[in-house]
Amino acid sequence: MRNSFILGLSCLLVVAQIAIFLQDPAVFYTYAGIFGLIFTGAAAILTGSNVSGDRARADYWISTTNDRTARGKWAAYCFMIGFPNLLLAAIVYFVWM
Repeated sequence: MRNSFILGLSCLLVVAQIAIFLQDPAVFYTYAGIFGLIFTGAAAILTGSNVSGDRARADYWISTTNDRTARGKWAAYCFMIGFPNLLLAAIVYFVWM
């Protein structure tokens, strides 16, 4: 879990360095926001939070405990990568705009 958070921060650092080099905060919140939305969306898809109740019940009964555990773990990893990017993209957007 900590490694995925560090990976998210390193993606954020790369985007920040590019934005500082180009001297354009729009680059920062655009690309950090895109990374954040992609990984947070992947976490939402992996948890199954975007489906209806009957589909969630069907997925629950079809999958095994190991499958649900693995999907939950990957969802947590994706969320920990995407959340810092999404959070700082929103902060930069609202502070500089």
